[in-house]
Amino acid sequence: MKKTLTLAAALVASAAFAQVSVTYKVDITDYLGAGATLGANGMRVGGNFADQGATKGGAAMVNWSPSDANSGMTDEGNNIWSITVDYPATAVGALHYYKFVNNDWGTNEGTSASTTIATGGCGVDDGAGNINRTITVPSANAAFLFCFDACLQCDGTSPNLSIEKNETVALTVSPNPTTGAVSLEFSARAAGFAGINVVNILGQSVMSFERAVEAGVNTLNADLNVANGTYFVEVTVDGAKSVKRVVVNH
Repeated sequence: MKKTLTLAAALVASAAFAQVSVTYKVDITDYLGAGATLGANGMRVGGNFADQGATKGGAAMVNWSPSDANSGMTDEGNNIWSITVDYPATAVGALHYYKFVNNDWGTNEGTSASTTIATGGCGVDDGAGNINRTITVPSANAAFLFCFDACLQCDGTSPNLSIEKNETVALTVSPNPTTGAVSLEFSARAAGFAGINVVNILGQSVMSFERAVEAGVNTLNADLNVANGTYFVEVTVDGAKSVKRVVVNH
């Protein structure tokens, strides 16, 4: 009995110190190209970080205070800024709100419902006309790169830096945009099965299924029964994966 209690205590202690790290990156190339000027204090973040118990380099972060020292981002060069935030295990699965800020409030993302983070599916209105990004705190370390005030990278690709983009399957998705029904066309070296996974812009799977395929070109019909927004369809055949972006607008 004593050993069991000791083991349980060890597990609790281990869980108490577990954490997950999320690296947020923002590309301000298009933002500066549109005429904006980078403030003297550089790029920063604002969000409900304290509510999540978030820290930066071991120091506690505060809520909605981009001017705070721990809200500052690091200049990586080529107009990309980053910050790595650590979340405790208790925050995993929580809905976290944040946004990127140039210098301080007044130069932040999401100042009206017409901004791209509002229409792109990665932002929500706070009730006062301001739009905040959202993320469900993941259970594993993750990294994202966004274009300023946009839901994707500046080149239109997924912000989830862990998403693979191997085009060996030669996948096409049509129509695109779609109201939900799509046709997936790809090739397979031999008869077997294709795994189809649909992920949102943060790399979270929203639907997945498997279909039998024949050797050669295959066409599969699917109904993307998901909310309006931008998604990535991943098709894996014979160990090779291909990813295509699709916009759903019911």
